[in-house]
Formats: sequence, C-alpha cells, structure tokens
Amino acid sequence: MQYLIHKASSSYFHCELWNDTDEYRESFKQVIKQREKIQIPFLHNSTQLEYRPGIVNYLRKICTDRKFSHCCLHLAIYLIDIFMDCHDIKPEKILLFANICLLLSAKFEENTYDVPKISELNGIVQNRYQITEYKYLEIEILKYFQWYIRFPTVAHYTHYFMGFVIEHQDLELRKNANTKTLFYDIHENVRKYLDHVIGNVHYMQEFKPSQLAASILAASRTECGLELWTHSLQQLTDYSKSDLQGPLYTLHLNSYREKIGPIPELRMVCTFQRDYCKNCQIKSCHKCLFLRKI
Repeated sequence: MQYLIHKASSSYFHCELWNDTDEYRESFKQVIKQREKIQIPFLHNSTQLEYRPGIVNYLRKICTDRKFSHCCLHLAIYLIDIFMDCHDIKPEKILLFANICLLLSAKFEENTYDVPKISELNGIVQNRYQITEYKYLEIEILKYFQWYIRFPTVAHYTHYFMGFVIEHQDLELRKNANTKTLFYDIHENVRKYLDHVIGNVHYMQEFKPSQLAASILAASRTECGLELWTHSLQQLTDYSKSDLQGPLYTLHLNSYREKIGPIPELRMVCTFQRDYCKNCQIKSCHKCLFLRKI
C-alpha cells in the first residue's frame, strides 16, 4: 500500500491548507479529538482472536493488490475488531464478514470508481456466498454501529500529523537530503510501523489512535537520524516526549521481537495479564505475541 489516505476519503485533509487556516487550527484539533472520544471501547471479549491474523493478511493482500490506502485497511480492521468483540461469527462466514467490512471502509476511504463490487469480492473467495448474504450482513453491521463508521484510526492521525513532521532544522541534520527526500524517507518508516501495529489488536486496547500515531511519527523521525520530537509536533498533537515513552518503547520492542524472536532475558508481562491472562506466568506471552515492559 503506497498511500496513507486517498484524496477521495471523507477524512482527507490537505496538509498544505494548514498555512492558510492558522485561526482555525485549534478548532480542527478539538474536532479530531472529539471524534476520537466517540470510538467504541474495545474489551477484548472475542473468543475468535485466532482468526484475526488470517483476516488481516487476507485484507492486506486485497488492499495491496487494489492499491487501497492504509486508512482503508485500518478502518476495515477496526470495524472487524469491534464487531467481533461482541459477536461470534460462524467460521464459514468469516471471509464474508471480512469482505463486507472492507466494502464499508472502501466506501468512505477510496474513490467511488475504485470501491469493489460485491461480485468482485465474492469472486476472491470462489463465489462461496450469496449476494443476499452480503446485503443482509452489511445492514446488520451498520445497525450495530448505529449507521456511523467514520472512526479515526491510527492511520488517519498519521495523515493529520504528517504535515508537521519536518522542520527547517531537520535539513541541517541531513545535509545531503532535501525536504522531499526526507519526507519520503519518513513516510516509508511510517508505512512500516502502520503495517506492524495493525497486526496486533493489543495496540488498539493499550493506546489511543492519536497517541500511537504520534509515537509512530517520532519513531520514524529517529530512524531517519532526526530528533525524536519537535515543538511544532507537540503543539499540533498535544503530546510531549514523556507522553510518547510508553508506546514508543512498545513499538520498538515488538518490532525488534518480530525480527529476532523472544527476548527471555528481559522482564516482561503480557499486556492482558492484569485483566485477561491471569493464569499466564510469563516473561513474554505466546498467546498474544505482545510485550510491554513493567
């Protein structure tokens, strides 16, 4: 997936417009904060989390093949996570459910002519479902969300914040890079982290989307040899360096673990030990594959 967001998205905001809307910037910040508050709490109640990696990989491949944005994928997975938190899906209907959540997300995040047809999505799964099943379940999902699915995800907040990810003094640290080159270097790292966080549902439970997005930008800046955080980003996001320490450490630790495997010498606890994994006496949890320092 090349794009964080498409211009056709209902959440698209052209970052260059910041320069012409200084007087409205605080109002915009308040609006996107309010949108974050309406998100449905994730309670980790699903008994079907073993299906999640397959669903994510399945939708990731479709989004990559069709050149959908990260925002489209992240919104689809958010709808899946929240709905499955309160519902058990028949195993034989999992792909039907995944296709519908992607269809709903694409209607908000992609160009109209790029939104897949039901017949196209059904063709990917060898036409195993009836068209009427798509229409019925789509309505049931929308009813559950009370006909509102414009939820901001971590991918949306990275889009909002990217307009301030580079400052003039950054170019002094990267003397051989121009603004465009540096921006694309950071953009590539942001994409890498977005692909990482969507793979584990625990990020959604542990951190607010805006906080995780800010942490992804900070991590991407450091990987490009820049200072962790800037005054402009702090003003825009309302997060200080200290606010980002928890998610930053978690991002680095779990990204590192993906590359080298378990890290038994560190004292770790499953992020759900307190509420859910009470029987796990662990240093790293084989159930959730997620680490957090205590």
